[in-house]
Amino acid sequence: MDEQEPSKVRNLKKLLKFVRPYQRRLTVAFAITVSLTAIQMTPPLLMKFIVDEIIVGGQWSLLEFFLFLTLVVPVTASGLRVLNTYTISVISHRLIMDIRQTMYRHMLSLSLRFYDQMGTGKIMSRVMGDVATVRSMVTMRMLSIVTDFVTFWVAIGLCLGLNWRLGTILIVLLPLYLFNYFGWRGGIRVSIRAWRAKMDRVSVGLQERLSGVQLVKAYGKERRENRAFAEETRGTFEQSMQTATYRAGYSAGVWAVSGLRNTIVFCMGCYFVIQGEMTYGGVMAFLAYAMRVFQPVLNLTQEALRFEQMMISVDRIYEVLDYEVDVVEKPDAPNLGPVAGAVEFEDVRFEYNEDEPVIKGVSLKIEPGEMVALVGQTGCGKTTLTSLLMRFYDVSDGAIRIDGHDIRDVRLRSLRTQIGQVLQDSVLFDASIRENLVYGNPDATEADIIAAARVGEIHEFIIRTADGYDTILGDEGIKLSVGEKQRLAIARAVLTDPGILILDEATSSLDSLSEALIQKAMANVLEGRTSFVIAHRLSTIVNADKIVVMDSGKIVEVGDHETLLEKPDGRYKELYEQQFAGAVEDVAAN
Repeated sequence: MDEQEPSKVRNLKKLLKFVRPYQRRLTVAFAITVSLTAIQMTPPLLMKFIVDEIIVGGQWSLLEFFLFLTLVVPVTASGLRVLNTYTISVISHRLIMDIRQTMYRHMLSLSLRFYDQMGTGKIMSRVMGDVATVRSMVTMRMLSIVTDFVTFWVAIGLCLGLNWRLGTILIVLLPLYLFNYFGWRGGIRVSIRAWRAKMDRVSVGLQERLSGVQLVKAYGKERRENRAFAEETRGTFEQSMQTATYRAGYSAGVWAVSGLRNTIVFCMGCYFVIQGEMTYGGVMAFLAYAMRVFQPVLNLTQEALRFEQMMISVDRIYEVLDYEVDVVEKPDAPNLGPVAGAVEFEDVRFEYNEDEPVIKGVSLKIEPGEMVALVGQTGCGKTTLTSLLMRFYDVSDGAIRIDGHDIRDVRLRSLRTQIGQVLQDSVLFDASIRENLVYGNPDATEADIIAAARVGEIHEFIIRTADGYDTILGDEGIKLSVGEKQRLAIARAVLTDPGILILDEATSSLDSLSEALIQKAMANVLEGRTSFVIAHRLSTIVNADKIVVMDSGKIVEVGDHETLLEKPDGRYKELYEQQFAGAVEDVAAN
């Protein structure tokens, strides 16, 4: 047995939980399908009667009735097909909605580690493409299988009833289809899985290139990125051609077996007519039912190949749904009430990947209302430390406490609503300015909104837009500059009135004037509020109560600006002098 078979069976069983709520509707759909299939099996028998009894037998008085039946059958079948299609459409769209909502709900419960490891492109591929594949197989394909199953057995019975010897020949030929299917199945399955993996890489690469298109253009790297994308897509083309080759071999085998079947049935049918064992109408009906014997077998082998593709999608869906929630809220965890802002890091250790520590034994105490600046080279662990404070990840060892409460012992929502965060890359939604501002505080009053906008130095800009606070942002509305986005994000954070505020390079994207205005406004906001400021530009944090200098995941210095500058060989002094020298050189150059 394939090593992956047990996991496939488990995933398939787990998938059934999404189908169970629709059992009644599926039962109705199956009943309609069986009735529809039975009705569609009657035309060959009607034609046999018309040929043998009316045309050859001369019973012309029955012609009008049987012609009427030949019209009633397709009309009835059409009505049932419309009803069935509607029923299945309702089930399939509800099913796809349920799976996607479950995936999204689970993803929201996961830590940032999941997003770091999976990547946006792969997540989108699973939520959109793979769920659509499963929907098709579980609904429309399953009914097709039921139709083929009923058609096969009814057609076999009718063929044996028309001529048991010719029917036996059909049964003997059936395994040839199965041999052809199993001969090509393995290659098709492996090649499809490889193609899907390469398409994942193309999706991830495309997402990265589109998000960084401005950088690509700025450096004139269009040709380079075009070549790289062409190389990646060429890889998927080569893999898809391998799959197409296997499919072509499978199809060639199908046509060969079908040709052999038609020749044998036609020749033997003619022989039995000559021998007087069959009528002309009987041969016509037999040929029609012979097609309905082999077509379901052919369909079922093709559905088996599609089932293989669906199982790949199911496995990929459960890569997401089975991802362990590693930041777990205790069942009886209390809410963290309004905080004074005392924060303690006690011998905190953390690693994204095993045996690759990022934070190495950090211990730090912050008093309520202190402004703490985190400085150091890129990659030293500054942002990781604030991410641990918000419990986007759990510490590997040690503890983080707010007002004496271990953050692992309180409810996540109550923790995060006490902490405001403004990142270097502001995220705004394609909605109105007002909706973006109140995202963290939907109950904010109009006065609160305007006050927060004034703090972010964005109010004057907003009232100059066409619809003021109701102006739509994004593709359908105005485009904001980087500085305007950042000021809006700062106002959004202020509106939640957090006990602790994190500013991660919050002013790095602003021009000098905007930065000066925001620094002045933020002085009032930060007063009496614990804040963590991550800054490469040291001139913005000279007034911090504590400056924490980090290097390779460790704290190497702690003190205020003046104290740290007095250390002869201090790391902070070195960083400050490097920036001061660079600023002097820039001024001289200008």
